[in-house]
Amino acid sequence: MAQRAGKVAPQDLSSDRFVIDDLTSERYWERRPVGDEHDWLAEIAELSPEGFVLNAQLQGDHEPTIEPILTRDVDGWRAGRYIGEIRHDGRTLEIRPRLGIDTVIEWISTILKVQVLPRAASSSSETGTVVTQLLAALWRASVLTAGQHALPRTGVKVTSHGLAVRGRLDVSATGRRRAAGHRDVVSTRVVRSYDNAPARAVILADRYFDQRLAGDRWRGARLHDQMAVLRQAVGARPTSPTLHEIRTARYSPITVKWRRAAELSWRIVNDDPLRVDASDDSTHGVLIDVAELWEMFVLHCVGLATELPVRHGTTEHVSGHLARSSVDPTRTLGKLYPDVLVGEDPVAAVIDAKYKRLGGRRGVDREDLYQLHAYATTFDAPRGMLAYPSVDPVVPDPERNGPWLAASSELSFLGLPTAKDACVAKLATYLAP
Repeated sequence: MAQRAGKVAPQDLSSDRFVIDDLTSERYWERRPVGDEHDWLAEIAELSPEGFVLNAQLQGDHEPTIEPILTRDVDGWRAGRYIGEIRHDGRTLEIRPRLGIDTVIEWISTILKVQVLPRAASSSSETGTVVTQLLAALWRASVLTAGQHALPRTGVKVTSHGLAVRGRLDVSATGRRRAAGHRDVVSTRVVRSYDNAPARAVILADRYFDQRLAGDRWRGARLHDQMAVLRQAVGARPTSPTLHEIRTARYSPITVKWRRAAELSWRIVNDDPLRVDASDDSTHGVLIDVAELWEMFVLHCVGLATELPVRHGTTEHVSGHLARSSVDPTRTLGKLYPDVLVGEDPVAAVIDAKYKRLGGRRGVDREDLYQLHAYATTFDAPRGMLAYPSVDPVVPDPERNGPWLAASSELSFLGLPTAKDACVAKLATYLAP
């Protein structure tokens, strides 16, 4: 989450914070860069976002898509698929969600099936930057998902000395004690406790956000009660665990989700992505891949909209190939990973989520059109769809004039509502027989 840059911060920047919206070109920014700001933005564009992105617990096991933080074309600078903050050479680039923080938080709630935003407060009323609230929401979602069934209680091996056996007799240790002239026996037992490495990491992250968000409403009632139990177990000032301790702690099938929540907590506390006292030559920050959130949101809405099997092609290794060798059928070219497959033997529809605007001057991007056609053809799907987030009541031409007839498929380009219930309703209409 932190990188190093060897240059001295430019002194003639007009502001130490540059605020833009994701997927928005320079012409629509509140103010356009001037002078050395172009050089500063160019340095950020050269950074790899991989070390800053914190979507790990939402992405599953597949490799994340890596795209530039910023790009530049004939229209100037353009923000990419990430939201968050990057502090570089003493200045901060803040990338806000163009669809609003509440929309992104609702997506996270839908993906993880937990109430991420406390019912007693709205994100717009909480203090702290948008990025702080988003990072807190991502952490909240991870902890609430982990704690749906149990808190992180792990087994701790305890050794006892005395005349009675407590647990299991330790024969070798007892023999050594008797050889040394002692008459007691040594026994061991496993005690279940909340005082462990995962709990300490989570409590430290809770303190981290508590110092940056006013009041305790940011937690919500359920998370507040869980943190009270863990805080009583680990104490007011727990020692920071190592990442090795978190990964090697004993988890049961019920508590194994706490490993991921604890790893995220450890990374937040140790990397301190929200710090403001960094030296001028450091580069650090936090990014959230909002395009990945949109993909997972669409996947979950599709699952609620149909009774057919729904598969996430990326995480379940569901793939197809554009071509296969006529000499050796095991050799293939062009492996394809669709976002969503509906139905199985046969596939009823293939859906790809696109976190971009539908319509406008560019309409449907040529590469996206070719990709959808390849998906539908490869999987013999009678229907293929590109799913875009829609907040405009005007129906774009590609959707209004669809579905579009291809060689053996109907291709649709739909703007889906960003709210769960409305999105599920529109998908149900599309997926109806």
